[in-house]
Amino acid sequence: MKLLCCIFISTFLLAFGNKSYSQAIDTVCYYAQQKVYRVVPTPGSTYYWTVECGTIISNNLHADSVVVSWCQNPGIYQLSVVEKTKAGCWGDTVKTWVQVEGKRNMVISGPKESCAGDPIWLTLEAGGQVHYLWSTGETDSAILVRPVQTTMYSVIGYSRCSRDTGFITIQVHPKPKADFSFKPKNPIVDENVFFHYLGTGATDWTWYFGDKNDITGTVTDPEFTFNEKGDKTVTLVVRNEFGCTDTMSYKVHVTFDSKIFIPNAFTPNSDGNNDGFKAIGFNLEKIHTQIYNRWGELIWEGFNVNDSWDGTFKGARVMEGVYIYQIDAQDKEKEHYYLSGNITVLY
Repeated sequence: MKLLCCIFISTFLLAFGNKSYSQAIDTVCYYAQQKVYRVVPTPGSTYYWTVECGTIISNNLHADSVVVSWCQNPGIYQLSVVEKTKAGCWGDTVKTWVQVEGKRNMVISGPKESCAGDPIWLTLEAGGQVHYLWSTGETDSAILVRPVQTTMYSVIGYSRCSRDTGFITIQVHPKPKADFSFKPKNPIVDENVFFHYLGTGATDWTWYFGDKNDITGTVTDPEFTFNEKGDKTVTLVVRNEFGCTDTMSYKVHVTFDSKIFIPNAFTPNSDGNNDGFKAIGFNLEKIHTQIYNRWGELIWEGFNVNDSWDGTFKGARVMEGVYIYQIDAQDKEKEHYYLSGNITVLY
C-alpha cells in the first residue's frame, strides 16, 4: 500500500502530489546555504532523502527533517524524499525544487569602439537579477545607445540575494563628412560632368552614378558622362581610417542638347541666300531674341522660333557693321539658355 505524505519546505507547505517542475518553492542565497526541510511525520516511519548539488549534514539521515548544505552554483535543484512505514511499506517518492542564487558578476556585452552617433546595443551576459538600473536611467536588461564621444556606461543588477555593478567604456571615433559639388549644374546627354569633393576627414571615396558605374578608391574629383536624360542620383560614400562612414546624395538633371546655333554674320541683300538672322535650334519650344546697335539701342525683337531679323530698323536698312544679340531660349525639357554675342551685317 502506497502512502500519501506532505512535506514542509521552510515555512511553505507543498503536497507531494504536485507535479509542477517549473516553479521552485524555496530560494537559498549563496551566503546562507544551510536550510532545514521537514515532512509532517508519521509515528514509526523512516525517511530517505536525496538532494542535487548539495549535502545532507544531519546526524540522522532518516529522520522526518534534514539539514541541507546547498552548493554555491546558481540553479534550480531537486530535493526528494520517500517514506517507509514501521510496517515496511514504501510510499511514493516526492520531489520538489529549490533555487540557489549565487553571486553573479554583471558583465556588459557590446562593442568597445564605435563611430559618433551610431546605434549600439548593450546587453548583459549575466542573468538572474530581478532589477537593473543603467547609468542612462533605463531598467531593461538590454539598452540602445548612440554615443557621440567616448563614454563609460554602468549597470547595477540586484535581487534578494545579490547586488553587482558592471561597466563598459566605448571609444568613439569621429565620422568623416561627405559633400560634393558638380558642374555643369544641368548637363546634357554625353557631356562631361566634373565632381569635386567638399567634405573632410575621409581616406576612401566611393562614387555611385547608377547602372553599376561606380568608382571606388582614392578618386576625390571624378569625371562622368551620362548617356541618357532624366534625374540621376549621384551618391558619395566616404570612409576614414577608423572605418567610420558618411553619405551624401544629389540629383543631377540631365537634358537633351538643344543644339542652338547662332550665325556670326548674314547678308540682308534680298538675294534669297542668308538674308535673315535667327537662332537655329533643335528641340526648342520658346525663344526671345533682341538686337542692339553699338549705342545700346534696341532695334529689333523676336518672340518665337520662326522670327527672323531682316536687317532693317524702322523700315530702313541698317548700316553694315557689328550688332549685339541677346537670346533667352527654352527647350521642350523646360531648360533655359541665355546667350549673347555679336552678329555682323554684310552687303
